[in-house]
Amino acid sequence: MKTDNKKLIAKVIPAVKMPRNTMQVFSYAVPDKFEKKIKIGMSVKVPFRNQKITGLVCNLEKEVIKEMKYKLKDVEKLLDDSVSLSEEQIKLAKHIADYYYVPLGLVIKIIIPLITKNKPRKKIELNPNCKISEIKKTEINKLLKEIKSKNKILFIHNLQSSKHSLYCETIKKRMKEKEQALVLFPEYFDIYNFAKFYFDKFKDDKIAILTSELTKNQYFNEWGKIKNESAKITIGTRQAVFAPFKNLKLIIADNEQSSNYKQWDMNPRYHGIKVAEKLAEIWKAKIILSSQVPSVESYYGIKNKYLNEPRQSKNKKVPQISNFKRFYNLQFTIHNSSNIDLIDINIERQKGNYSVLSEELQDSLLKNIYKKKQAIIFIPRLGNNTITQCKDCKWIAQCENCKTTLISYANYLYCQKCHKKIELIKKCPKCAGQNISSFGYGSEKIEAEIKKLFENKNIKINRLDSNVASSKSKQLKIYKNFIDRKIDILIGTQMVLKNWNLENLALTAILFPEIIFNQPNFNSRERSFQFLISLCNKASENHRIIIQTYKTDNDIFKTVRKNNPPRRSLSAEECDEKACNSPESSTERLQRSKNEEVLGKFYLDEIKNRKAISKNKIGYPPFAQLIKLIYKDFNPRNCQAEAERVFRVLNRKITNDKNLKNQFEIIKPFPASNYKEFDKYRWHIIIKSVCKNIELRNSLLNLVKKEWIIDVDPDSVL
Repeated sequence: MKTDNKKLIAKVIPAVKMPRNTMQVFSYAVPDKFEKKIKIGMSVKVPFRNQKITGLVCNLEKEVIKEMKYKLKDVEKLLDDSVSLSEEQIKLAKHIADYYYVPLGLVIKIIIPLITKNKPRKKIELNPNCKISEIKKTEINKLLKEIKSKNKILFIHNLQSSKHSLYCETIKKRMKEKEQALVLFPEYFDIYNFAKFYFDKFKDDKIAILTSELTKNQYFNEWGKIKNESAKITIGTRQAVFAPFKNLKLIIADNEQSSNYKQWDMNPRYHGIKVAEKLAEIWKAKIILSSQVPSVESYYGIKNKYLNEPRQSKNKKVPQISNFKRFYNLQFTIHNSSNIDLIDINIERQKGNYSVLSEELQDSLLKNIYKKKQAIIFIPRLGNNTITQCKDCKWIAQCENCKTTLISYANYLYCQKCHKKIELIKKCPKCAGQNISSFGYGSEKIEAEIKKLFENKNIKINRLDSNVASSKSKQLKIYKNFIDRKIDILIGTQMVLKNWNLENLALTAILFPEIIFNQPNFNSRERSFQFLISLCNKASENHRIIIQTYKTDNDIFKTVRKNNPPRRSLSAEECDEKACNSPESSTERLQRSKNEEVLGKFYLDEIKNRKAISKNKIGYPPFAQLIKLIYKDFNPRNCQAEAERVFRVLNRKITNDKNLKNQFEIIKPFPASNYKEFDKYRWHIIIKSVCKNIELRNSLLNLVKKEWIIDVDPDSVL
């Protein structure tokens, strides 16, 4: 007979969404039959608010039965050990909950996979024709030397596909038998296109793939491979940071500057790179942030930690960045070659060409097709015409639900936000005039122009945007067709700008990029610079870049102006080989110095612009953290009133609290750029913070009602 008057109590985190400022951990009694089996990190079934839910055991304690103030409910079932979480995963979950101000149970919910006993019906589909050029041992040894001396490396390079060869060799040389590595990619397309190379380098059972695009059977199977340590390398998108690692020692994040690492549309709104850095800290692992054009935050963070301030040139007042090598730079190059053409559309109009396509682009497309090569045409907007306006009263057609400018698409007007369709307007609703016209360029109009150019010819032209490919499976089908050369010209929005790694892709045209450049956001100049430099680095002898714009005087274009005489430009593979294996000539050293000067000047200017203007003001990242508060309501007056109320509450708290006054700045509420979406109006409040104390910061956020969306480190403030 049992005489112990103590009872085993399980502290359980319910895997459900709870208000953030309420209790997150609950106590349950452990029945005698489970006492020897239950352990911390195990998933259990527990009764919770008249439901049976999954929860996670985060602690086990013995308590005296007589001292309990109320009777506890029992743990009802212990779930499969395959979905138990490690101590490191629980630490990461708590960090995400605190840092991103989200319920702990919600974080646990997205980490624990769905249990399934069924084996995957099919293998994860990958591009079977992935070809990657190799890198010689000298460069591998350089990177290994850097890894040995530093825990965090910003790897700035101009490698194209061969960076994957460098990643693989680094993993091979760096990893011991029982150690694990994580390779992060910003989106699933990169995994589809390049992961086969990793499988060829390592045994199939040594690699696991984790991404939200997998079926639940595939995901659970891959999860198990990591948990039982059969998989030594995990390849995935941002979701892979939640994998059940046993001995993680190396993290490589490819294209760390990509905005795809940020979860923006649902909670928890975490950033894959920031979480990966915390994961490296928890495991004491090395982390390599790889990029051709790094984010300002990563550049400043590494520079501030490892570098001295850049020196001023004696002859020029231009900052130098020769110290780049201190955190490793593999001969960074910006191509200023004769294969990059900047075309002024204003001159085209003066010449009498009123087509969407310049004469140079039309000629290049014809030559491209004659050589049986492929081309990509990028346009930032959907539809046919992007604006419908009354010329008499200047009224512009907008969506009644979202207040978004309607685009003309397939003989109707279309809203990109709520997908509402209305018939083309023949009579102005404001002045009753009939002088209605549509103008502007969208992907549908570009497609029509190009089809007209190649009329009656056996040319396969496809469009790729959210209207044509509404699901990821449809997108992937078009990607596969383009990779398999079943498409000659691919036209579309952001979806077409991928790391294609195709020998047959010979032309990329960018139409009207000023649409991207003119976004009124704190990081819009950074995004424009990254977009342009990444694009220019693709230019080679076998790949031409054409940029059409009305705004050739934009300072971003200075990086691609052909200031140097035309010279032969190397292919991507030749660039990789030359950067890694050949000594630089004096001309090449001078060119590289100029290119580094351009890069360094941009970052130093951008960092300077983000600093606080005065002592009483707080700047923008990397000098401060941004927190975006989002409120939605069906009634526009109620929405504005609630935003103004919360602003007054927060502002009063900051003003009256000495601990908060110098660490927070709050910007007055304003309507969002997508002011109305799905019948709901949206208002934003921006908080700028230099507070390092998460508890203090969260005490301020506790004043915000649960109906508000809180986005920490937003990619956009609009």
